[in-house]
Amino acid sequence: MKRVLLAGVALAMSVMAANADPFANMYGNTVTITGADGKSSKAFVNQDMTWQQQMADGAMLKGTYNWKDDSTACFTQLDPAPKPDSAPLCLKVESHNVGDTWTAKGSDGKVMTTYSLSAGR
Repeated sequence: MKRVLLAGVALAMSVMAANADPFANMYGNTVTITGADGKSSKAFVNQDMTWQQQMADGAMLKGTYNWKDDSTACFTQLDPAPKPDSAPLCLKVESHNVGDTWTAKGSDGKVMTTYSLSAGR
């Protein structure tokens, strides 16, 4: 479940020109991630290539991200420490602006998650 919610961070990111910072519009803003069960978490991307996600139960996840290529971000959870066999979560990113709301569908075509990008934290 944590990996699915973390996916919201990647889906919320902007892909900009090759020489620009692809996540520049995320700094200082909030991605709200709402699952099909109605539970929400809040994700934050930081300029120092770290991320945080406050889960619905109040738990805070933290980690780092890097770029696999121009449109794929890989997220590694550091705190709390993941299972030893955990691998970074690498996802294609889409461009979204503050104020946008969008959804992600599962392989069955049903909406799994709703995301929204809001100004500020």
